[in-house]
Amino acid sequence: MITEDVRDKAQEPMAWFQHDSNSAQDQKCQRLLFRYGNAGYGAFWRICEILANTTTHSLPVETDEDWLILAEQIGMRKAGAFDDMSSVEDCRDFISCLLEIGLLNRDGKGRIESARMQKNALYFGMQRANGAKGGRPKKNKTEPTE
Repeated sequence: MITEDVRDKAQEPMAWFQHDSNSAQDQKCQRLLFRYGNAGYGAFWRICEILANTTTHSLPVETDEDWLILAEQIGMRKAGAFDDMSSVEDCRDFISCLLEIGLLNRDGKGRIESARMQKNALYFGMQRANGAKGGRPKKNKTEPTE
């Protein structure tokens, strides 16, 4: 059962997350590698790192500025002021691909997220909530009567 406390704890940034050593064999990742190569694969994992470090594990993608910031963060921003719109378009195309493949999804609030990272966040939220409870209470030892 997922309590409100777990949900609150799941919103906190994650210091780390599990990365399967065979993730490149996943069909969705295979499609990404086919379309964008290792650079796209690396950009996807960079997005996962960014998502892990946000409080909601989602990223805004409503304005051109949002897209340009994301392009910068994942290494898709081109040098030069005249290249900003090209960078935004490239980033939008890349994210559209990730959405189509199923590696990312929209949250309905102008943000993108990853089901994988939400699952990781929920796992850590459960760990944090359980850790906040402390250890098990000690059993009351009854003294033997004489």
